[in-house]
Amino acid sequence: MGVNFGDIPGTELFFRPPLITDEYFPTDLLSYGPTKLSEQLHEIMLELIETSKSMRLDDTEDPPVQLDITQLAPLFTVSNVAIFISVFFHSLYWHLPVVHFPTFDPGNVSNPLLLSIFLTGATYSSSLDEAALLPRVLDVAEEHVFRKITTLSTQVAPPTDDLTRQTPTIQLLQAALIIEMLQFGQERIETRRRIRIIRHPSLVSLMRCLGIFHLKRSAPPTTCTGGDGTWRALVTEEVCIRLASWVFLADGFLTVCFKNRPTISIFEMECPFPWRTELWEAENASAFSRIAATDAAKLPMPSVREAIRLLLDNSEAAPVPSSLPLSAEHLLIMIYALNSLAFLARTDFFGSVPLKKIKSGANKWKQIWNSVYQDTSNDQILPLGYPKHAEELWLLLTAMLDIATENSSKLPYLDNAATDDLGKLNEFIQWCCRDS
Repeated sequence: MGVNFGDIPGTELFFRPPLITDEYFPTDLLSYGPTKLSEQLHEIMLELIETSKSMRLDDTEDPPVQLDITQLAPLFTVSNVAIFISVFFHSLYWHLPVVHFPTFDPGNVSNPLLLSIFLTGATYSSSLDEAALLPRVLDVAEEHVFRKITTLSTQVAPPTDDLTRQTPTIQLLQAALIIEMLQFGQERIETRRRIRIIRHPSLVSLMRCLGIFHLKRSAPPTTCTGGDGTWRALVTEEVCIRLASWVFLADGFLTVCFKNRPTISIFEMECPFPWRTELWEAENASAFSRIAATDAAKLPMPSVREAIRLLLDNSEAAPVPSSLPLSAEHLLIMIYALNSLAFLARTDFFGSVPLKKIKSGANKWKQIWNSVYQDTSNDQILPLGYPKHAEELWLLLTAMLDIATENSSKLPYLDNAATDDLGKLNEFIQWCCRDS
């Protein structure tokens, strides 16, 4: 079997070499007032120091070194805020677009979200004197943010009918997902294991309690007629839908790369697909209304669950109506869903979906991908960031399905034992490419 996987996705999706860019936020970012930002940064440093005092990492023989203000002060500066926020939106954001740039207000953001964005910028920056300290700060930030996740999980879940009043909760979820993915890119086995076994299930559990996987839009984008309040309310809903979608993608990433049993069932993903990128990145309410108007004639987007049902059950040549504005992000979600179903079908005694049906769904997925990205008359450009690897995930899925259906090889990647390194995945890819 000769298969060309290209650049199959791995942890490099979430941890790139240092970013070099001259494009930064304008300096008027600091017009919010250096005093306010200084006070918030000082508060964050005190929170990290307090958290570090109470941490005990069982994976280390020696007690971890506690953070102190003299270590953190050179890093947590007002001047670094502008740089690191800019770096965030030029780096990890392309793989994890769950923070809305047009409405992002650096002067009015919660400590957890500012901390996660700040540390992302620090991690991706090309020159940082505090680079040696950063892994320890990331560990403490992870503990700090996920303690808040755990605390919130024990409280009564607030209703989701008025998300605009739950900004602190939404920003905490954003922070947790960013920290989770940022930590997973550090390539430390003990950190990966902690994220996979403890942190990720904790985040999923809270989102499930909040009902975010079942969230429905209160109104279609076309209802926005240029009013800023309506636009911001729709954006808040979209942020929650994107959180559900990208937490699901993170779950699929753990399954594909590390054989982690799926924590989220595709059948509970009743929220709709996220907006296409152009709508998400509209700079104001007027631009949003103009873009939304172009989608008015198209069918409303189904839920993620319904889209997968169409792939698995529809026997027509065109498995999903062509009028649906499917994007690379939508197709990425769908191929990860098929990969998760395939894992369960292979490893469970009673697989919920037969492998043959999953393979048929994968073939239909490829038809859609080709119609969107290989049609010369289509003006869709090749996707950036994480979604550009969707076709390689399809190759991995079809290769795995072929081998699993034949049951001719006992490769370690095809067993059901979770791992925390990429060795078995790389071995499987090499085995599939042996005749190339």
